[in-house]
Amino acid sequence: MDRQLASSAAAQEATRRALLSRRSGEGPRIRFGTDRAGMTAAARSESLTIGAVSRPTRRIRSIIFDTAVDDLRKQNIQLRGYEMHGAAFVELSWERPSAPGARGSIELRVPTLDVGKMLGFSEPLRRSIADRPLEARSVAETERRERLVERAQTRIAVCFDDGFVECGGRRVNFHEIELQLIEGAEEEFWNVAAELAPRVRARFLPMSEAELALARATGEGVAPAKARRPTLAEGASLDEAIVAALSACLDQFVANWPALQYQAPEEAIHQMRVSLRRLRAGVGMLRRGVASEALETAAARAKEIAATLGAARNLDVLVDMLVAGPLAQANGEPSFYALLDAVERRRIEAHAAVAALIAAPRTTQFVVDLRAALAARNWRAQPGEDGRARLDASAPGSAKQFAIRSLDRLHRRALKKSRDLAALTPEQRHHARIAFKKARYAAEFFESLFDAHAKSRRYLRRTAALQDELGAINDLAVAAELLRDLGASDPDIAPASAFAVGWCAHAREGAATDWKKTEKSLKKLETFWR
Repeated sequence: MDRQLASSAAAQEATRRALLSRRSGEGPRIRFGTDRAGMTAAARSESLTIGAVSRPTRRIRSIIFDTAVDDLRKQNIQLRGYEMHGAAFVELSWERPSAPGARGSIELRVPTLDVGKMLGFSEPLRRSIADRPLEARSVAETERRERLVERAQTRIAVCFDDGFVECGGRRVNFHEIELQLIEGAEEEFWNVAAELAPRVRARFLPMSEAELALARATGEGVAPAKARRPTLAEGASLDEAIVAALSACLDQFVANWPALQYQAPEEAIHQMRVSLRRLRAGVGMLRRGVASEALETAAARAKEIAATLGAARNLDVLVDMLVAGPLAQANGEPSFYALLDAVERRRIEAHAAVAALIAAPRTTQFVVDLRAALAARNWRAQPGEDGRARLDASAPGSAKQFAIRSLDRLHRRALKKSRDLAALTPEQRHHARIAFKKARYAAEFFESLFDAHAKSRRYLRRTAALQDELGAINDLAVAAELLRDLGASDPDIAPASAFAVGWCAHAREGAATDWKKTEKSLKKLETFWR
């Protein structure tokens, strides 16, 4: 009996230490949103019950403080107070200027969450808000159940949160499950997440409901996220480069999910589409170095998701083009406004399809499965003609070897595709654009391996400019195809549609681009990797 009590006490103490350490930001974490049925299924799942130690249910009241004019938010500072077990704590976190995206934090126990008394603990905080009064911007009440799961020498902290958040006069109920790796293999952590997600029909949450509610209340929304270029050490292995490059693509994809819910989802859709293009280009480039069923599956899923994003993006571009081009010359003709209304209806449907796809469990599964594959380094070296591995992907310096070969090949292919650019058909120019896009993405993936900052910037700037020039021509071709389809589906807007198609054709022919001059500048383009 004494041994059992000692064992139980030791397990509870291990749980307490692990759940306290989760606040330090150690180890990857993931948050899922679900419903009551999903919470029940998760709590009963083998993934989170076998080898698990539970703690008593806790009730937590959490408050985000700021001034009425959002002084703290404008400085990327968050002041959160919370109460549990009759004790009060404050957590102050901020973005580190030296490391964008990384945050520092401190946490203190305080006698009370009374904002007047709480301000006394920090003179810098008072200065940052210019002595304006703090107020509660959002309040969340949570019933939290916690577990520590031990699996294959891996320890994972799990929180089951049921509650509500009130912010800006609006109340939202939530059911969230958060997992964080405390100790052990990252591969095992993501395997647990991948097993759990389909059983609870989970949706990945880049931000909690409390954070989203605060963004709604401030009216600022969530800004779309652009691509982040991976940073690699000069002696990095190809394995490390694969993880860094594809993780950056995945990070950009999920970071744009919250922005879909705000005033300008068009840019979020565009950035998600870019992230998946980069991911697919990366997997395609890697085929000459490694073989991976998991990466191929991820690329196929990315293509499916990108198709829905692309349909919405094309309609966004078409609306802008109609307003700036044909509609500006319509002189109030009603049929042109009817055409714009028809395009807008399709656009609304396309945006709804994107929102439904992002919320769908299969999209969360795509994210989790790819994270698991990257953590497991689920690939093998591609054999050469003699059956031996072309390159040891785990060897130090193998990333640079692979990068030089890949960049040489992609650059030569892009130049070949753009040869005699002025005489190419629109379809051939489109293929040239794709070739330069792949070369540019590869250059961004591997840029940090080479000590040639000025050269790399020139290379990326020029290839991006060419991509934009060719992209504008391609956008006109896509717009014309959409307009023909609209005109065929509704006789009332057919005349306006036909006029707009003609406008697109005229705009393509009258493009100011001097293709011969462009081709000449491309031949002088200096590479940075040799």
